[in-house]
Amino acid sequence: MSMRNTALGFGILTIIVGGVAWWGISNSQTQAPDTIQAQAAQAQSQDQGRLLENERNTVDIVQRTGDGVVYVSVRSMPSSTMSGNAPDFFAPFLQQQPVQGTGSGFVIDSDGLILTNYHVVEGATEITVRFHNDPKAYPAKVVGTAQPLDMALIKVQAPKERLKPMVLGNSDTLKVGQKAIAMGNPFGLEFTVTEGIVSAIRRNPGAIGDESGFIPSVIQTDAAINPGNSGGPLLNSAGQVIGINTAIYSTNAQFGGEGQSAGIGFAIPINIAKQYLPDLKAGKKLTADTLAKSRPRLGVSLYPSLNYYPDNIRAQNKLPDYGLMVQQVEKGGPADKAGLRAATKTVQLMTQSGQAVELGVNGDVIIEADGNPVNDITDLRSAILSKKPGEALSLKIWRNGQTLSLQVVPQIIK
Repeated sequence: MSMRNTALGFGILTIIVGGVAWWGISNSQTQAPDTIQAQAAQAQSQDQGRLLENERNTVDIVQRTGDGVVYVSVRSMPSSTMSGNAPDFFAPFLQQQPVQGTGSGFVIDSDGLILTNYHVVEGATEITVRFHNDPKAYPAKVVGTAQPLDMALIKVQAPKERLKPMVLGNSDTLKVGQKAIAMGNPFGLEFTVTEGIVSAIRRNPGAIGDESGFIPSVIQTDAAINPGNSGGPLLNSAGQVIGINTAIYSTNAQFGGEGQSAGIGFAIPINIAKQYLPDLKAGKKLTADTLAKSRPRLGVSLYPSLNYYPDNIRAQNKLPDYGLMVQQVEKGGPADKAGLRAATKTVQLMTQSGQAVELGVNGDVIIEADGNPVNDITDLRSAILSKKPGEALSLKIWRNGQTLSLQVVPQIIK
């Protein structure tokens, strides 16, 4: 349909709707006010009755929790690309202009604390926050950050009645296929709601460009997430926050870029945020170094997955179809004390990039951690990070065709 036809159609629709509205107003003048109110209430009840159960659930969640989502506006100064030796008479023309950025966040307590992404507030010189149905911008400041986890905690100076904390759920109990609702401000379109499902759990954090290992896994969802959604909440059907919307995969902008949603979005599990919230509330700036020093380990060197081993190598060495081969064991470390054995026999394999690597073929293979299959390093890392200090991790290993159970206590290794 051409633009002209579209406009004409809209004009006719407007006239028709206008006529109906006029008739309604004219007709209502002959009815008693009580009758009008009763009819309106009945119409609203009928409208609600026509909604499907899933629709009613979504509407209820939005109405109950939507006021906890905030619009984050950031002003920052770009780093200068000009030489410090530039003549003074150029100075008036070389002044850097502030850069504006926007993102999302959500209130977590009545003191004004808000969770968002680190990349939303990175380098900010000024932060303001706006709430749903409130045009006023309230000043905010950074309280704590965790750059490797892409998390930041900010605090807004706003009236108590504006602060509607959201309930933090349990991301460890997520099931693939369950409902997922994303809230935020995509492309600056304030307070937008999209719905989908949890498409995958324990997704490799490399999906959001994280290779540091500090984020054990991410949640994948097909709820539309776009630039501007960063820092906003991902909720379950109970209206609880299960993740922090962080990145998207886009065919024209790769992970986390300025692309458009392709139905593949990623969120940081909320349990990771809960684990580090005390540090963020204390005003800490967590870096890769500080996180590495505080992260418990087993003291082993592992190859990503047996899935990468050629079939003939697995068959010759009677290896299982999945699991992690122990390549090395640190002497005196937790794994050594528990009795894990490293490989003593190796074979040379070529990677896809053409690089030769030596891989063990007769070491212990970790196939389960706390009863859950270990398909790749992400599964084991998640199990380790879920442990409290001094708590043992139950491992099931494959050794020379037999299955054994071991207890390992992860420790911080200096």
